[in-house]
Amino acid sequence: MWKRRLTTLWRQVTIPPQTTDERNVYFLYAEIVFASILSAAGSFNAAYVLRLGGSNAMIGLMSSLPALLAMVCYIPSAGFLERRTRYMPWLVGSLLISRTGYLLIPLLAFFLQGALPQVTVAILISMTIPSVFFSTAWSPLLSDVVPVRSRATVLSWRSILSSATIAPLIFLVGRWLDLIPFPANYQWMYIVSFLGGAFSVYLVSRIRPPEKSASAISRPKRVPWRDMLGISLLRENRTFLRIVTNTLLFNLGTWMVGPLYIILFVRQLGASDGWIGMNGTLANVGVIVGYWAWRRIIRKTGENKAMLIALPLGCVYPFLVAAVPNLTFILLAGFLINLIHPGVNLSHSMIFLNLLPEGKKLTSTAVYSTVMNVGAFIAPLVGVAVSEAIGITPTLVMGGVMSLVGASLFYLFPVAPALPRYPQCGASSGSPPVAPPSALPLALLPAEHSVTPYEKE
Repeated sequence: MWKRRLTTLWRQVTIPPQTTDERNVYFLYAEIVFASILSAAGSFNAAYVLRLGGSNAMIGLMSSLPALLAMVCYIPSAGFLERRTRYMPWLVGSLLISRTGYLLIPLLAFFLQGALPQVTVAILISMTIPSVFFSTAWSPLLSDVVPVRSRATVLSWRSILSSATIAPLIFLVGRWLDLIPFPANYQWMYIVSFLGGAFSVYLVSRIRPPEKSASAISRPKRVPWRDMLGISLLRENRTFLRIVTNTLLFNLGTWMVGPLYIILFVRQLGASDGWIGMNGTLANVGVIVGYWAWRRIIRKTGENKAMLIALPLGCVYPFLVAAVPNLTFILLAGFLINLIHPGVNLSHSMIFLNLLPEGKKLTSTAVYSTVMNVGAFIAPLVGVAVSEAIGITPTLVMGGVMSLVGASLFYLFPVAPALPRYPQCGASSGSPPVAPPSALPLALLPAEHSVTPYEKE
């Protein structure tokens, strides 16, 4: 059985795709491999800032300020893109600009000394602005180019490919950072990762959305302010309003404790870069196994039921870290929790894509992302402040309780029925050659997902 599957996979990877849909899926699979090189380096951003002498407050700002910028920019970017007849050039250009920051960071050490951590954080945060343009158009692009019957397969394989690339890379990068003197170790890491990210941008540029999507996104030059702010859209689409509300409240606890993990690991438990790499590797192995399993569970149970099974299990990580603050145990906990997260990410992303209103996909994505980023801006600042007052461990428990309360909303106020179950999820994209970018993240934002529970891409 496995020999037949590997043979089929090899043929699908090596034989050039024939149709436009097949080519689009092929490029979606290929680009995530190279994007994952950049993601592996991004997993060390917070550790780099800490080793430069950055403060805990800077780590909190790295989590919260990008959300503030995104909150301000999402809806205007959607209005701008919906007035364009072709959004692909803007999607590709904004993605390239956002990744150029990873080329600037290693050059800073040659020109700056005392202000190096502050300027590094400023660059990482400023990369959010072009990323907003990309993220606004990405989910509608997936909805346009991936057939409904193939979404579970394509999204899960993108995530599997991403994790399969990141898992060995993040381990090797961690070893590299331990062996090579600082800061040259980080400088070379960022340069190589930028090259991988740049080639990913090229592959994204080869994706061709159908012609009908161009006319679907064109909008009048002037629209009422209620439409621009998304008020009318939420009133007219009650199920979309429900998934926005449920997701926001579910993620507040996760965002609140997000920046605390790396502070706990490095500053209190003494984690090395090698340990951070090993933690990321095990997390990605968990994601690979998780997506392989949850894709089959979703096929049997449907998206809604699978998400309800996974949601409460996905909230236990902060409780585990708080109960046993031991680096070896945390490696195991990170692996186990990432067996569960794909159940939330994959089912939620499929439901979300299905609920995007036709003709308003860009605006609805922007409204959703804006609301999420309100929470993503406030919660990390609150988490860092609370941890300064009562300690990291009690704050982790508080965040876990908040996540459980948020998960209960999906039981009390269920979202609309998801897509019908398909016995097969599309032959043309049933094997690889997935974040981020592709499926929705644990934080359930419509952008590339992150597999480590403490670091957002």
